[in-house]
Amino acid sequence: MNTVGRFYIFEVYNPIALNFSQHIKQNSQLALPVAFGQVGQICINLADNIMVGSLGEVALAAVSLANAVFYIIMVFGWGMASALSPLVAEVDARGDYKKGVTILHHGLVINFLLSVLMYFLIQVFLPALPYLGQDQEVVVQAAPFLNIITLSLIPWILFESLHNFAEGLSLTIPGMVITWIGVVFNIIFNYVLIYGEYGFPKLGVFGAGYATLITRMVMFIGLCLLLYRHVKVRKCYQKLEYIKFQKVYFRKILVIGTPTGLQMLFEVGAFAVASFIVGFSGAEQLAAHQITISIFSTTYMLGMGFAVAATVRIGNQRALKNYVELRRVGWSVILMSVIFMSLCGIGFILWRYGLPSLYLDDDKVVVIAAQLLVVAALFQLSDGIQAVALGALRGMHDVKIPMWISFFAYWIVAVPLGWFCSVTMEMGALGVWIGLGLGLTIAAILLLLRYNDQTRRLIKSEGSEVI
Repeated sequence: MNTVGRFYIFEVYNPIALNFSQHIKQNSQLALPVAFGQVGQICINLADNIMVGSLGEVALAAVSLANAVFYIIMVFGWGMASALSPLVAEVDARGDYKKGVTILHHGLVINFLLSVLMYFLIQVFLPALPYLGQDQEVVVQAAPFLNIITLSLIPWILFESLHNFAEGLSLTIPGMVITWIGVVFNIIFNYVLIYGEYGFPKLGVFGAGYATLITRMVMFIGLCLLLYRHVKVRKCYQKLEYIKFQKVYFRKILVIGTPTGLQMLFEVGAFAVASFIVGFSGAEQLAAHQITISIFSTTYMLGMGFAVAATVRIGNQRALKNYVELRRVGWSVILMSVIFMSLCGIGFILWRYGLPSLYLDDDKVVVIAAQLLVVAALFQLSDGIQAVALGALRGMHDVKIPMWISFFAYWIVAVPLGWFCSVTMEMGALGVWIGLGLGLTIAAILLLLRYNDQTRRLIKSEGSEVI
């Protein structure tokens, strides 16, 4: 084995060779505000469930059904908005602020039009709700609630566009601050509109829908105002003489955003279908599955801070054509994610009975959920690695192959295997989680290999010496 080959192996397994201590501070400065912002988003969802849950199980089921439909459609727009981060990170590294605001304006146009399209897609889908096999009492409340929150698509996607623009400039604190302001506004509007306090009409479930709409409008306007106070953003607009739309910028965003949106859709869609499969095994199995998904999603959302750090920092190094450092940045973020997700996995095992008990008081469901949490704990590393690897590859503009890797891992492996184990082998929710876990592991391995291969190619293409 030659010297370069030996270094690559040494580099992967030795944090010192990665200058890990130098990178951890920079990674943390980006990742921690994003993670804390994700905690705010979790609190918004938790507040919705608690306050709507007080209206009864039918109301909660209606909101859950409507949100499931909403997020399956919305996640593609989320992916499209995320295309702004790596593009803006590159212009930030070069100090080309005029191009940065140009990318933002093109992104806002694309995502505005996309949000309008998604709005009409949901409107077309609404008449199909009664035919999904759900309780008709639930559908009666779910349909108008979905109609209300669909209006929030436009401010929500525009907010995400600004959010990703800010992250590309390494400004992660504004998004965190606005998210927590959103938590407060959401709770206030939920309270006055659901229960009819302080002279407001008592709207019940629909009040929660209007609260969501108002909160997302406030978050978009608030982020606009907060971002303009930052020096980098002001520099962007000071350099802008006029807005001139060009095909090349639309193409850049679409080339990254479309595969990213599809990749997210493949992943979210697989987990949605997994819930449907578990439903064949009965209410107790489904309840345990939903609890496990909720806990599993929480650690995933916290871990997304590392994925954002990988995208932004690798985007910076790509712009500077410092490919050796780019590779080291990626490995450092992956190692940080491995440490964090390992701790989460240990927590899953230690508190496998205590965590489900926070959701409901049903011994049978708690026991099933505890078994699922052990399986979920085993795949925490896979989940963290695949999320960061996707973020790192996105920073390199490598999104098409990762999209197909996600399709293969979730729809060729995870979903069919989950169906076989759960339904054919009668393993219930455990079978579905075995399928999901194997799918996550395959995705993690393939994406990690892709990152390793692509970074080596970049270094070799420039003739760089790996030191």
